[in-house]
Amino acid sequence: MNIEELAGDEAAAARVLSGLAESVEIGSAPYDRLIAGGRRRLRRRRVLSTGAAAVLVAAAVGGVAVFGGLGQKGPGVSDVAAAPSAVATSEPAAAVTVSATPTAPARDPFTPVRTVVGHGTANGRQWQAWAALWPATATKEDAYRQAELIWEDRHAAIPQLPKTTRADIDRGWNPHVDTVNLYLTVDGQRQVDDTVHQTDVPGGPDTGAGSSSPTSGGGAMLGFKGAEMGASPVVIEGVRPGVAKIAVTWNTGGTSEAVPVTVGDSPTRWYAVAKKPGAQPDTYTYLGADGTALGTNTGWFRSF
Repeated sequence: MNIEELAGDEAAAARVLSGLAESVEIGSAPYDRLIAGGRRRLRRRRVLSTGAAAVLVAAAVGGVAVFGGLGQKGPGVSDVAAAPSAVATSEPAAAVTVSATPTAPARDPFTPVRTVVGHGTANGRQWQAWAALWPATATKEDAYRQAELIWEDRHAAIPQLPKTTRADIDRGWNPHVDTVNLYLTVDGQRQVDDTVHQTDVPGGPDTGAGSSSPTSGGGAMLGFKGAEMGASPVVIEGVRPGVAKIAVTWNTGGTSEAVPVTVGDSPTRWYAVAKKPGAQPDTYTYLGADGTALGTNTGWFRSF
């Protein structure tokens, strides 16, 4: 009987299906094969999971290094990538600090280091005292080029300033001294009164702590030649590293204090203090960090 005949005769179809069912051989379930196959699949899953975890760990460690490189860092801080541990632990990782030795900036004899070494108010106007450090030159030719740059810098405020000649350089050049230009600004404008001094380079012979004098590099009283500061001219002076403060007491009462400021890498530090109008100094003292008097000055302001 073909398929079309079975489709039209339900009784015949039932007999055929019954015969097919009786011909099927039924046995016990193959538990051993099922269990073995399950174990093989479990082992494969574990291997894949372990590999995925290793990839994630490597990606995480690599991500720290990348983001550390892209992030902003403070000075002296380096990126550190830690090696991944073979054993997981719940203990927090110890912080790692890497200290970097700062590199001193190059001494460029043709680019000055400018620093405000004092500031205040006089006659309702804001004044600032500046020190511009020009590092020593290695050759006379460089010294002449530097002298031209210094002249251009000063000439902008002092039109009548004469140029430095080669003969001046031949007589005065010294590869072991820096040049420092001291000047004032009032309400942000450079004034005509300034001065130039020479100081020892770092490690020079006159910078040792054993010197008995607290001062180094000279100084000047500025702001009175052109009446820029009126009755309050400003003393700018270089001192040795041991000087922590300058204190001036006035005969009309009160005290003015100034703290020396480092300029570039120079061993000479600079301070500025303004005269109290209508007063004369009773004492003018250089003080160490412990308050010890290192020296006095009886000349500043007294001639004004």
